[in-house]
Amino acid sequence: MSASSPAGRWSSATLASLLGVQVFQVVLAWSVLTVAGPLATAVVLALGTLPRIAMMSGLTAGLAGRFAAHRLLAVGELGRAALALAAAGVLAVSGLDFTGLLLASLLFGLVEAITEPAAGSVPALIADAAGRQRMEALRTTLFRVTVVGGGPLAGLGALLGLSTALIVGGLVFLVSAALFLSLRPRPSDADGTAPAAGHGPAAGMPGPPGADAPKAGEALALPGVRAALICTVLIELGCPGAFGVGTLLLADDRGWGAVGFGVLVGAVGLGTVLAALAPRFARRLRGSGSGLILACVLTAAAMAGLAFSPNLPLAAVLTVVMALAAAAASAATLGVLFSGPRPEALGMVMGVVMAAGALAAPLSYVLVGLVARLANPRAAVAACAVALLAAALVALSDRTLRTATAPEPPTGPQAGPPGDPAADASVDGAPVAGAPHAGPPADADAPADATGEPSADGQPGHLSAKGA
Repeated sequence: MSASSPAGRWSSATLASLLGVQVFQVVLAWSVLTVAGPLATAVVLALGTLPRIAMMSGLTAGLAGRFAAHRLLAVGELGRAALALAAAGVLAVSGLDFTGLLLASLLFGLVEAITEPAAGSVPALIADAAGRQRMEALRTTLFRVTVVGGGPLAGLGALLGLSTALIVGGLVFLVSAALFLSLRPRPSDADGTAPAAGHGPAAGMPGPPGADAPKAGEALALPGVRAALICTVLIELGCPGAFGVGTLLLADDRGWGAVGFGVLVGAVGLGTVLAALAPRFARRLRGSGSGLILACVLTAAAMAGLAFSPNLPLAAVLTVVMALAAAAASAATLGVLFSGPRPEALGMVMGVVMAAGALAAPLSYVLVGLVARLANPRAAVAACAVALLAAALVALSDRTLRTATAPEPPTGPQAGPPGDPAADASVDGAPVAGAPHAGPPADADAPADATGEPSADGQPGHLSAKGA
């Protein structure tokens, strides 16, 4: 894959975009903390995640179906560049401004919500089936590199000054936009039909529920579902706040600075990547009640250790363990949810889980910021550990969930439509078709469920872990 080829330009644009996002988010979080304190930082970060609810509900998928995906991504990158450069100008001229940082966070999240549904469809526009698989695998690899290395690089860049770091991030977004604009869709596939240029629903977006789908109350009344959903909410209340706000507040409280915060961001990414690179381990946990309990306890222990860690190296190691265990806990919980209900209930359960996760994560940010303001950052992270312990107790108290066992791996070929190249396109065990633009990839070696229903990541026969 040469750098001048369409696939090479696409990979360079994707890498630049991912690095720019890491720089912007690290600098934004540190800037808000500097000017407004823990609670205001938590509120700003929480509000920045709200536009993703529109994306997850499909409200922004219509744009991906109305415009060519590569052009939509280019416009999004230009918007991000404008936000980064405008924020850099404000910092250089008048210093930090809370209102401006809040607006930047909201607009940045809105751009992500609009462009994310189109991100996974670009390879289909510029490559044939074989090239598409290679590009999708490369996209997962690029994500893994940036989530591990992007945070520390952003922290080091902040040493040059917050304005300088934002200028660098803005220039990176401009490069990404130019590369996306240079892409040209293939004129036709081998069968003479033009590739989809953005018409119809975005890949991976759920369709309308069937007529026989049960109501929410009926789905929640199924054995083990209610307890597993409570576990999901508790995990979502504990983990995002500890990862996104707790690490930031601890780095500031311990004097580790923006570099220390970047290191902890990279440690979260490393833990998530390790979870994705351990498909056999995840397969044993998926749908396992005992695995869920163990993962929640291990996550809580790592969080408690992080809260009172005396130095940055130990804190980074504990953060890796925390992210790895949290990803395992999510995998086990989702396995129970998607392997237990009858087929017609899966869609409703999926919707309830997505809504709970989308609403619990912003609330987690705010609760961590509130506890940190009333007490201190150590107490805030310790409170997140209590939420994980509560999830373990819920799983332990529900017999159906406690005794759930992971399904046996399938012996036949992977479930999915015959000849579908996306069904087995993976790298190191992670599904890459429609992989999220800025989120952890899911594990592709998970066993197909007994129903063959689509999973959370849109791949047939998979049970997808959300990651940390």
